[in-house]
Amino acid sequence: MSVEIKEIKYENYGKCLEISNGLIDVVVTINFGPRIVRFGFTGGSNILYNDLERKYTVQNEKIEERFGRDAAFLYYGGHRIWLSPEKMPDTYYPDNEPVVYGILPEGVTFTPPRQKQTDMQLSFEIIMSESTTDIMVVHSAKNDSKEKRACALWAVTMLNGGGTEILPFNADGENLISPNRTLSLWPNTDFHDNRLCFGHRFITVRHEKENEKPLKIGLNNFPGWACYANGDTTLVKRYVHSPSAPYPDYGCSSETYLCKDFIEMQTLSPLYSLEPGEGIRHVENLFLMKTPAIFDPLNEDSVQKFVQELNL
Repeated sequence: MSVEIKEIKYENYGKCLEISNGLIDVVVTINFGPRIVRFGFTGGSNILYNDLERKYTVQNEKIEERFGRDAAFLYYGGHRIWLSPEKMPDTYYPDNEPVVYGILPEGVTFTPPRQKQTDMQLSFEIIMSESTTDIMVVHSAKNDSKEKRACALWAVTMLNGGGTEILPFNADGENLISPNRTLSLWPNTDFHDNRLCFGHRFITVRHEKENEKPLKIGLNNFPGWACYANGDTTLVKRYVHSPSAPYPDYGCSSETYLCKDFIEMQTLSPLYSLEPGEGIRHVENLFLMKTPAIFDPLNEDSVQKFVQELNL
């Protein structure tokens, strides 16, 4: 079946664009954002978390001072594009205006208005092929200011809770002279948190819906993949990590955030120093698989077997 693209109304997000090849479908907001608010098998459930109640909103004096009275950033849910390092208030730019989309031979671009106060132009393109269950998301940023800007692209995917994420540790080096694994912990993250399991080959992160305590970790993920298994569906994220490049947050290209309602899988590009007019890109491959989460997150051999079934 060929790829079909059409405007629809989705949940309480208003006008959206649906992209489908008959096997999988994607829904992207165009009244604001953009956000990818649905990614799933056609006729199946949505693996992405939707904040239909708009519970996750950031509004404070710094945001209103920077962006105007009553300005607020709404998470909305789903997949979004941000810039790193995180800064208040610039990271929380209120992207609540209509989005322009353009249909290309291989995909669809989604471009919000240029951020007026920061003079950064963000956008992403979704590429979907026939007879596949994956999409490519090309995230872009351009410095439209008259000053040099240092930043990295930050791709954030909010997922329904109740599943388990698997992150690979970098493989053993040839010697013990140089470290090859960097782990960053955010405030209040506890090594003894029972949602975390640090092994020799993998880190597993379990989302527990009854656990309200926030948690965030990051690592220098050389293999360039992470997966999230929830019920009978697994999402695999792939990207390219450049070992010689500088990354935000003490060298992190992969980060994970947990709260009560959802888990966020995040990947980052290297840090770039952008001259006026220069742009950067960060590409992710998001792959859906009908692979049940049958493994023990506390047993590395069990995790290894599951990972091999995913051909990772």
